[in-house]
Amino acid sequence: MINSDQALSYRIIESVRNTKRAALSQISIFTPFIHAFGGAERLILALSQHLHEQNLPHGIVCFRQTINLKSYADWPFEVHQLSPPRHPLAEGRALRWYVRQSHQAGSPPLLIFDLKGAFYAGLASISDYYLHLTDPPSLLPLDISKKGFSVRRLYSQNHSMDLFGATRGEIVHRINRRGVRKAKSVIVMTDRISKELQALYSVKPQIIHPGGRIRQTRNLKCNLDTDRIHILSVCRLELSKRVDWILYALAKLESSDPPLSQRANWVLDIVGEGTQSESLKRLASQLGISSRTVFHNYMPDNDLEQIYSAAHLFVMPAVQGYGLPALEALGRHLPVVMSKESGVVEVLSGTKWVDFIDDNVESLAVSIDRMLDRLSDDGLQLSKLPTFPTEPEWAQRICRFCGWL
Repeated sequence: MINSDQALSYRIIESVRNTKRAALSQISIFTPFIHAFGGAERLILALSQHLHEQNLPHGIVCFRQTINLKSYADWPFEVHQLSPPRHPLAEGRALRWYVRQSHQAGSPPLLIFDLKGAFYAGLASISDYYLHLTDPPSLLPLDISKKGFSVRRLYSQNHSMDLFGATRGEIVHRINRRGVRKAKSVIVMTDRISKELQALYSVKPQIIHPGGRIRQTRNLKCNLDTDRIHILSVCRLELSKRVDWILYALAKLESSDPPLSQRANWVLDIVGEGTQSESLKRLASQLGISSRTVFHNYMPDNDLEQIYSAAHLFVMPAVQGYGLPALEALGRHLPVVMSKESGVVEVLSGTKWVDFIDDNVESLAVSIDRMLDRLSDDGLQLSKLPTFPTEPEWAQRICRFCGWL
């Protein structure tokens, strides 16, 4: 007679066995769930492209995906879904079985992405893996480990004592800590993230700044009186991205004397999809700027390049663990307005191409206005584009650090 726990184990083993044998003897990059195309997915694809160019067999491993990650790339690679039952213990067992089988097949150490990946590594009690953390708990609004008893002091916003929530948070924190501390090495993107992880988990991560791609130069100088000025935002339309701040800031500039539209024939292009899409459209209408706001939803790369080529200014007010979109814009010789709290500030200080904002809408409005003035004179044309790591350089460093090259 097989009990329910044994039946669950058989389902897990079968899901791992169904993974192609070739996947077990190659370089594997693990991320638990692929539900959206964001910063972590961009980094994973950058690694995949570099591995492909080096003729190194590799694959992306996940529990499940709801988007087709392969559709975002023009080189071949495989996404291997383990597909265990949707339960943390079952998913942890599936990861443990996969790692055990891949080790037996002679594969190099796994690279695990993000804190959720560390959680499953800790839950599965695996070893011989590297860990890349793109965001610390402080920048993960849904991560409950911040509520744990032993780390509440590090997060001043958690003053309320919810016994149940704090207990759950402590359990998750301890599993996270186990996953982080059992890694061969931990890789982070910024010094700020490194310091938070040292305080949380008593580990000293390796800092490797991600990079962007440098595209063809172009003439940015514009005439605010006659040219159509395109302000661009490209991101997931979620609360944390603060796209509403851009709408409020532009509405504030429209209510100034004289209105922004009398000084510049501006239009705001918003590219992206998410839960806030409809509410942002309503907000643009309520603020009276819907006629100057264009929502493009998701766009394939070729169409997105056309939007970038027409843009004059890229705006990114959200606090980001790093801020790859800023490098994507600068790589296209497009100036950026962004939060001074984002991690990429570490490689972008002291340049006229970037204007940093404080944590409020008023600062964003001032910064947009200042950058538009900078665009209309020779300030940017005479200023050198800031130097930052390239995407291939970052991928090369990661591969060497993990011993893949």
